[in-house]
Amino acid sequence: MIGGWTTTNGRFRSLLAGVYRGAHLVYVGRVGTGLGQAMVQRIMPRLEAAAARKSPFSGSAAPKSAPDVHWLKPELVAEVEFAGWTGDGNMRQAAFKGLRENKPATEVKTEGPAPVAKVELSKAKQKTSKLDAAAASPVVMGVVLSNPAKPLWPDANDGEPVTKIDLARYLQSVGAWMLPHIHGRPCSVVRAQGGISGEHFFQRHAMPGTSNLLEVVSVAGDRKPYLQIERVEGLVAVAQIAGLELHPWNCHPNQTEMPGRLVFDLDPAADVPFATVVEAAKEMRAMLEELGLVSFCKTKGGKGLHVVTPLAATKHSKLTWLDAKTFAKAVCNFMAEHNPQRYLINMAKKRRGGRIFLDYLRNDRMATAVAPLSPRGRPGASVSMPLTWTQVSSDLDPARYTIRTVPALLLKTKAWAAYCDSERPLEDAIKKLGKTGTRGRNLLGPLLPLNRVAARQLADAAQVIFAAAAPPKLLPLANQRSPPLYPAEL
Repeated sequence: MIGGWTTTNGRFRSLLAGVYRGAHLVYVGRVGTGLGQAMVQRIMPRLEAAAARKSPFSGSAAPKSAPDVHWLKPELVAEVEFAGWTGDGNMRQAAFKGLRENKPATEVKTEGPAPVAKVELSKAKQKTSKLDAAAASPVVMGVVLSNPAKPLWPDANDGEPVTKIDLARYLQSVGAWMLPHIHGRPCSVVRAQGGISGEHFFQRHAMPGTSNLLEVVSVAGDRKPYLQIERVEGLVAVAQIAGLELHPWNCHPNQTEMPGRLVFDLDPAADVPFATVVEAAKEMRAMLEELGLVSFCKTKGGKGLHVVTPLAATKHSKLTWLDAKTFAKAVCNFMAEHNPQRYLINMAKKRRGGRIFLDYLRNDRMATAVAPLSPRGRPGASVSMPLTWTQVSSDLDPARYTIRTVPALLLKTKAWAAYCDSERPLEDAIKKLGKTGTRGRNLLGPLLPLNRVAARQLADAAQVIFAAAAPPKLLPLANQRSPPLYPAEL
């Protein structure tokens, strides 16, 4: 049952779903996947016709009224595919399939999992090798795979090759979870037709023969359309072209000019113990929390970690990519100034020995970061795995997360469950960051002993951000003793 819908900066974002439990309509979560631009245009007249002034949901877990929440009369029934229920009773990995015209609203109740059919395998079939089985069933979600038994990875730390059909089935199994983090965003693909030992190339744009399961999107300043993935079948189509990695933009869905998340890439030198990287991620999290931002962590599929914070877009937001990049650099620079023996923000590898490179460059227009759950084109068929902060501990082993192991692990985890509800305005964090220059001990003092140079740089960075949006008379930068931290090359 659809009880409302949300917007971001005036654009459609997600549906608010509920089910009847007795006489009460109980909220069971948001549905954002499967709602591309064409689908939204198709259902919007129905949503507008069912508009209501009050929330139809009951209970303390129901969403609160807000300017970006639009309530509906409980009249529209949606067909939603989802992977299960969270401990709070919300749908996990929900995907919109369409409106139902043949089901009364009052019959929408909580469904349990479908029973698993028992299948008897003959002894002959049990002896069939994995490669032979792949060759016998080259179709996944309607996508016909050419050369399905072709090994793309020599193994996944288990001695068995990972084939094209293995990749397709992996993406099918995790696709509903992954889509909310890539849909509505241009997405580059790392392809390797010959597997990880062959040539790799980074595809941004649509090419002749691009599958109609993949969307194309125009981006200002580029004549060539970019690839975009809006459904699980599109992920399988990526597997068909030997797409090993997915690298989406970090914008808000369908808003390429609006930063939608910050990604801090913690990239250690080869001689840095992984436990030190874990400590760095926790330190980054604590600093972002002091600035009012909620952060999440994932492995990169290698030795480093990503700390990700989702950003909210208010109706009148004028946030730019320069704002996001400048803020991210200020945060990283603060950490590097405080502890130069552990961190640096200079990407030159010759300077990295024994230290962690804090890479803020993911936070720029057209910059990308590997998607949550994306495989990596590296030995071991590792995956960029979303983590709970409890899992970010000294005994964390990124190598255990592979194409073979992740689907089962994903069913048990609550990692990133609160991601969509944790968006915060970056403008508020920028204001707090600016105050760090004069009140640093009150704001960040409990976390890091304040370095006066770093404090002044934080204040300068905040002023640079505001200067782009405010009249000069409000921010007399000419009276500063030193020039702004970030010059025009940003």
